[in-house]
Order: sequence, then structure tokens, then C-alpha cells
Amino acid sequence: MRTEQLQYFVEVARQQSFSLAAERLHIAQPSISQAIKGLEQELNVQLFTRSRAGVRLTPIGRALLPKAQNILNMVEELCEEARSETDQIEGRLQIAAIPSMMNTFLSETLSRYKKQHPNVRLEVKEAGTNQIVQEVLAEQVNIGIVSCQPGETFDPRIEFAPLLSGTYVVYVGRHSSIPLQNPVPRELIARQPLITLQHEYRQVDYLRKLLGTDDLNILVSLGYTEAAKKMISEGIAIGFYPDFSVGQDPYVQSGDIIPLDIADNGLSLRFGWIRSRQQRFSLAARKFVRVLKEVIDARG
Repeated sequence: MRTEQLQYFVEVARQQSFSLAAERLHIAQPSISQAIKGLEQELNVQLFTRSRAGVRLTPIGRALLPKAQNILNMVEELCEEARSETDQIEGRLQIAAIPSMMNTFLSETLSRYKKQHPNVRLEVKEAGTNQIVQEVLAEQVNIGIVSCQPGETFDPRIEFAPLLSGTYVVYVGRHSSIPLQNPVPRELIARQPLITLQHEYRQVDYLRKLLGTDDLNILVSLGYTEAAKKMISEGIAIGFYPDFSVGQDPYVQSGDIIPLDIADNGLSLRFGWIRSRQQRFSLAARKFVRVLKEVIDARG
């Protein structure tokens, strides 16, 4: 068995056509047909059914396709790793991250990564977990940084690797009328005007579980923006942020915002990175994940 046979198999399955696969791979169609025939003989199975409408994978062909793709990915990763000893890593790396991870860890991670691998073109965006999952599945993003609850599972096509755990603390402005007791009772928090993330994020779902009610007094929905922190510091509303982000917050450092624990807090969150199992895990992506983990571990 040769790797080009697997490459032809994957491309024919993707294009559902021998001629289109040959065109994409810039080789003659008879060469692809002969390679697929040889692969079928070697495996003693039929991979495709052929008709005037094109080609379709057989049930065994569908079962073998992801394994063939994984083999090709591993071969490419092996070659890439070997080249990295003498060559600069190049290419494009697309990253999407939830706001809390973006604000706390991404700046230092991107700075370190760019110094180590200046020839990698980075494209970074902020989004909610649900959107990031869809973009990873569509292979529009190479690495996503998301949140989930313990026991929650992702689509089987997604690999999830945890980085850290945390929960929410409530942010109260220094001039807020809410009594500054620590921890703050959940019933008291639920009655206050709240600033939450916009609907495409998961925060409202998390808060309903945390506060034990669906009746949230949401004053305004924003991102993790300066405007949100300003409104909290002025006592207009209260907000919620992961406990691991508190130490880096300039509003907390200045005393304008006071982070308080939440009584009977049963909310536990996991934060980690995801990628599509069907997409090649490039060396650029693997190096990024490594730097991100180093930054998080260094913060303790």
C-alpha cells in the first residue's frame, strides 16, 4: 500500500468523481483508476460504487475513509516535524477564542508564538463557543478555544483538550448599592441589574444554572468590553467573569471593581482547545497549543 493510493481514495471520495479528483491532483484519470483498483484488490473490498451519476462510497468505504485521512495526516505531520529542525515554520493559522480566554491568555501567547515563528500568518477572532464549534467543524478555524461544563461532550468529529478549570465570580462596582458581603447570596445577585455577554455566547445559560433561576434581570448584553467594565465600576449593574481572570484585571487592581464569590456556587467550567479530527493537525497549530499551555501553566 502506498500513501498516494490513500490520497487518491480520499480525493475521489471528496469529489465523488474520478475525473474531478484527477483534475484537482493534476494527474491522469487512468492513473487514479488504476491506483484505486489496486487498493481495492489489496484490501479485498470494494471502496466505491460507480454509475452514470458518479461514484459513491460503499459502506466499507465510508468506514475506511476517516482512517485513510488520519494516516495521511500523520504522514504529513511526521514530515513537517522533521523539516522543522532545519526550516522555519510557515503557513496560516486561524484561531477563534472565547472572550475570557482571549483577554486573559491570548495576548502573551500570541506575542511568544510570533517571536518563535515569525513566518506563520496568524488570524485571530473572538467568538462564542457554539459559533467556534461550528467553524471548527467546517474547517474555517484550525484551533478553537472554548468553554464547557464537566461531562459535556462535543461532536465526535471534534477533539477537545482541557487547559484549566474555573467558575464565575461576581463583579461589583465600588460605588454599587449592593451589600459588599463575601460570598454574595445567589438570591441577592439575581435581583440586581446584570450585564451579560450577547446571546451567541453561553454565559446566560451558565448564569441560569449558577443562580438557580431563568428569570434574570438583564440590563444590557455586551461583550467583554471597556464599556461593560465602566458600567460595573459606576454601580449601574453587576457582571460575571471567570475567577482565573481576576488577577489580570486593571479595574480590580485599581479597586474600582470588587470581585466577590457567589454563595452555594455549583457551577464548574472547563476551558480548553478544540480542533477537527478530519483536518490535518499542522505543526504550526501544534506549536501554538504548546505555547498556550506554557502560558497558562506559568500563571498557575
